Amino acid sequence: MSIMNFESAVYVNEQLNRLMVNAAQDLAQRSIKACAEHYNFDAEEALRLLGLINVKLARAKPVENKPKKEKVVVAKAAFPMPYNGEFNDACCYALRQNSGLYTQCQAVRKNGDFCKQCQVLAAKTDGVPEYGTIQMRQAVGIFEYTDPKGRKPVAYTKVMKKYKITQEQALEEAGKFNININAEHFVVAEVDSKRGRPKAEKVPKEAKGSKGRPKKAKKVLQIEGDDDDLFASLVADANNNSGDEAVIAPKKKGKSEEEKEAERLAKEAEKAEKEAKRLAEKAEKEAKLAAEKAEKESKKEAERVAREEKKKAEEVEKEAKKAALELAKKEKEEKLAAEKAAKESKKKPAAAPKAAKEPEVEEEPDVVKKIEFEGKKYLKSKKTGIVYDYSEYVKNGEQVVIGKWNDAKNKIEFNNSGEESEEEYDM
Repeated sequence: MSIMNFESAVYVNEQLNRLMVNAAQDLAQRSIKACAEHYNFDAEEALRLLGLINVKLARAKPVENKPKKEKVVVAKAAFPMPYNGEFNDACCYALRQNSGLYTQCQAVRKNGDFCKQCQVLAAKTDGVPEYGTIQMRQAVGIFEYTDPKGRKPVAYTKVMKKYKITQEQALEEAGKFNININAEHFVVAEVDSKRGRPKAEKVPKEAKGSKGRPKKAKKVLQIEGDDDDLFASLVADANNNSGDEAVIAPKKKGKSEEEKEAERLAKEAEKAEKEAKRLAEKAEKEAKLAAEKAEKESKKEAERVAREEKKKAEEVEKEAKKAALELAKKEKEEKLAAEKAAKESKKKPAAAPKAAKEPEVEEEPDVVKKIEFEGKKYLKSKKTGIVYDYSEYVKNGEQVVIGKWNDAKNKIEFNNSGEESEEEYDM
């Protein structure tokens, strides 16, 4: 056989194998989807568990020079995420069961509101998907949705138990996809006492002294390989999630699974209640400490402001006393200088006055006294009674005339224009 014939034979075998694999895969997928519609379980999850998604031949295709298209891989969470009010307009509007959580289908919609698969399923149910649409779920609260068949989403705590994950693991996985899980999803749902297997009735004991061999209890038969039946496990899981039917399990000694689950849920609820109480007490204690700290800070700030005001008042009073001392010292020096000048003028002989020049008359210093009128400080001349502005003299050294003291009325007669000089009062 030539090399060319050998290569063509290999190519035909590979093509035939590929067609057979595609046909088998298509048949298996259609069978799983038909069973999912009939038994009400998640078809995608079953296909993923069976490994029937993206089945490929082990043998690689011959290398071609054509450029390969990069396949876009959409990252998915390691386990189902609950509904938290999110909505992606680019994805299909239909709801998927998603282990009973009823979340939006993540397939990209191209034409219309649904993807190709959901469009086919919606056509069978008068245009509305079996589990409803994301708009229907957004119209109600996160925990109040009911699908067209009257079923409600399961509690996320059941899904966590099924996948054996903790709250920390769920939050960590959600953080990878920027998902904020509502805290109420982690609250354990109340156990419905009406559901589950009915209590076993006690068999009355046989009367003592009865003759004959005691009757043997009937054996419980179990079908070999039943635990490995994938379809049976999926159907049982769907029934447990939907809550439509109760699965009858063989009787066991001691507590039943439902009773154990109820006790566990009760313990978790008690633990959650204690934790909530502890957090409430902690928050109350922190609020009380914060209020006490704020009160102390406010009191401390008020004391600091009072000290600063007192310090400023003392500084102003100190400056006023200093200015008054300086004024008194200056007045004393001016008085001594005037007395000295008077003595000198008496000692010298009187000279004949010149006709062209008038003799200079030295002006005696005006002695003032600090007074307080109507809560404000002023300077009053002892000689003329002229009143000066105290603050202007202390700050700038300016002798600003305010008015004149009236001894009869015992008050200050203020200037009308405020520009009158000392000479107007001396006249």
